[in-house]
Amino acid sequence: MILKFSERLYADLNKDLNTLLLEEDHLVKRLEQSVHLCLRSLRKLKEFCKQHEPGSAEDEIQFFKKIKPKFKCQLIFHQSLLNIELRKPIGDSKVISDYYSQEINILNHFFESNRSFFQYVRTQATYLDQHYFMRGEYDVQLDPDLCVIDFDPAFSTSHDNKLAQVLASALLQEHLEQAICKLSRKEAISGTDQELTDFDWKQTKVALIELVYSWHATEAFGKKNLKSIVKFIERAFNISLGNFYDTYDWLCGRPSPTLYIDEMKEAFMTRLQKKLKY
Repeated sequence: MILKFSERLYADLNKDLNTLLLEEDHLVKRLEQSVHLCLRSLRKLKEFCKQHEPGSAEDEIQFFKKIKPKFKCQLIFHQSLLNIELRKPIGDSKVISDYYSQEINILNHFFESNRSFFQYVRTQATYLDQHYFMRGEYDVQLDPDLCVIDFDPAFSTSHDNKLAQVLASALLQEHLEQAICKLSRKEAISGTDQELTDFDWKQTKVALIELVYSWHATEAFGKKNLKSIVKFIERAFNISLGNFYDTYDWLCGRPSPTLYIDEMKEAFMTRLQKKLKY
């Protein structure tokens, strides 16, 4: 029962996060709202867990190893990214790249400090699951999360939070590395031709995804598949379009699926009519 509930809840969380990614262009505001979404989902999971206890030791391990850390990972990731963006220095691409690199070094230090547990997770080992992911277990020899003392004992094990931290740190490292690559590409372009500086996409991501699907449907790039087109557009416009498949589903349910395309047509016709007047 708890597995099905958690799958639906996590799918809803991802859908809400993706919608927020598309609708809120201000990064700090989006991250703040994302944190609240994650907190809300985690609270719902906690309430359901307390009302529907795992039926066996295997179910308990499954919940605290596979289910809860996914939700906590999203919370830690978005909160950590928010903190990084709030502390981000003002400066050129090199200054920001150096700052992101320092944050990656901090993450590497975390991985190094938790090497044995990180290796356990990466190799998908199970021989210590009973100690790591069952409530009431606290083995000082296995480097438990010290904060577990202050956690709700009915909703925490000695390592489920540490697992969430490992997962979130991996996501954060990937995000920062991609951000550094974008800054490098932008710096390379501006260094080649000053006129090409600041050509980032200024409209919404939804608007660009409307165009991507239209280009794919009309074979504007030949027989290229959709994923390849998205990858090219992301690199060209220095943008991440997230889960564009979910966005397409969202567009299909919108009253006007082609809102930006209609706006473009109207703007073009207005310009054309002005020309025809003279």
